[in-house]
Amino acid sequence: MAAAPGYEVPTPLAAPVLPSMAAAGWSSLPSDLVLCIADCLLDTNDVDCYVDLRAVCHNWRSATEDPRSDASDPRFHPRFWIVLDDDGAFQSDGCRVLVNTATSRFLRKQLPLPRHYYVVTTTVNGFLVLDDRSPPHAARLLNPLTGAVVIFNAPVPRDASVAVFFSSGGTPHNLIVLCDSTRKYYRAVPDSECFIAGDINHVFYNYMRKVVVGSVYSNGAGCVSVAQSNVIMEYLLDLSEKLQTDFVKFFSVDPLGHHNDVRCFLLHFGGEVFFITMALERVVAVLIVDPTEKQALTPVKTVGRYAIFISHQRCLVVDAAKFPSVEADCVYYTQDVGKFAFIWKHNIRDGKDERVYDDINFVKEDKHFVSSGPLPFTIIQLLSSYTINLSDS
Repeated sequence: MAAAPGYEVPTPLAAPVLPSMAAAGWSSLPSDLVLCIADCLLDTNDVDCYVDLRAVCHNWRSATEDPRSDASDPRFHPRFWIVLDDDGAFQSDGCRVLVNTATSRFLRKQLPLPRHYYVVTTTVNGFLVLDDRSPPHAARLLNPLTGAVVIFNAPVPRDASVAVFFSSGGTPHNLIVLCDSTRKYYRAVPDSECFIAGDINHVFYNYMRKVVVGSVYSNGAGCVSVAQSNVIMEYLLDLSEKLQTDFVKFFSVDPLGHHNDVRCFLLHFGGEVFFITMALERVVAVLIVDPTEKQALTPVKTVGRYAIFISHQRCLVVDAAKFPSVEADCVYYTQDVGKFAFIWKHNIRDGKDERVYDDINFVKEDKHFVSSGPLPFTIIQLLSSYTINLSDS
């Protein structure tokens, strides 16, 4: 691989001569010790390393559970992973680039299976939603870390924008997709003959989409209960009235276009639901329900070690301590100026905003914003690119 511009490739060290598995006695490690190591990998959601561990030898494989045996087991789900290059166009070697937002580990994963499928979209928790290239174009759900596939009878709606996969209530596999073009959501289980369309008031479709993308609802029982969701809705209706903005536009996925436009984002992390608003004139606010102030929405003073990335399409939160150049207690957001977009940083503690780079960061081509500037791209640019674009079906 050629070196990136401006980077010098270090002289490789001589490879150490390692003893064979049998000579070193690794294959005869006690089963409980192998299981302990495997559990440590699952604790950090390094499921791909867990799969590699099981491939070492028969004894290690026998001591651990097969992640493909139960696709609903949350231990083997890509809980903190996002797919950076989910634009539907696989590289020639069938790879995708994933990043763990909790540990900052980048993974270039070869996925030969999708060559036989259309990549329709990705779920918010890292699964790939596939569509068989041959009739009847049945849907498949791929776990990129384990290779486990959930087979559906029904074809996935072609205009799917975002999706969520979960297990609950005795039904192990549920797939919900949201379609921006029709403003509908579709739901199916593996035995369904078709995805059942659910009509939803257009006023609430954008809200539902932001709730899914922000991981407020991302698993079987949801991160919040139905009662809590109703309370959140009341807060948001009240907030939109105070900001004198239309509720539909409040949650729109369109870029900010007018001076009185305000966008709202929801993020669930650290056991709390955060309400983030952004206006055209670089006005960013991070709010939370304060139980000491009569359950009112109040600005937060800190989000600890985390950093938030938002744009009109998506949002995410990362552990800033694990990502070089990313500052904690900051909101990174993009602002569109015609065909261009720039990355800004809002400091939550002092409320100051500043441009992260002097150069243009994105150029709009057709419906997508393409990263601009010299290579290699920084981590901030990569994460910002993830929030500003969504793949086409």
